[in-house]
Amino acid sequence: MILRDAIARFDVEILDHLDHDATLPIVTRAACQGDVSILRVTMAGATTIVSEAGVAVVQGENGGNTHSLHGDGPIMWDEAAPSNTSLTLGILTVPEGSTAILLHPEHGGLAIVPGTYRVGRQREMADVARIVQD
Repeated sequence: MILRDAIARFDVEILDHLDHDATLPIVTRAACQGDVSILRVTMAGATTIVSEAGVAVVQGENGGNTHSLHGDGPIMWDEAAPSNTSLTLGILTVPEGSTAILLHPEHGGLAIVPGTYRVGRQREMADVARIVQD
């Protein structure tokens, strides 16, 4: 899928400085998009079906933008309980025949192939270790 197709299909805004004709990178094991990490795992899969509108994985904060998850075919997302100590945002399961698309206005998109993934936040070192705020 190219970024332009994802923009039209999922009705999201992506900034003009990105190449809208670029093919979305394909995630098979691990990837990062800004402050969000994706890691393939061997654990029980998610069970809650994502609606056509998609789901916000991380809401924009500090003037940032939202990372949204959409399905090209059915996908499942189970959000993790909020925690001050865990970096896990939720579990994503992409069944055979589907692709999950993670979109962000400043970072473009990622295409995630079938499997189960832990989606989480990244940490950065400044004066102290802290959650990255995109």
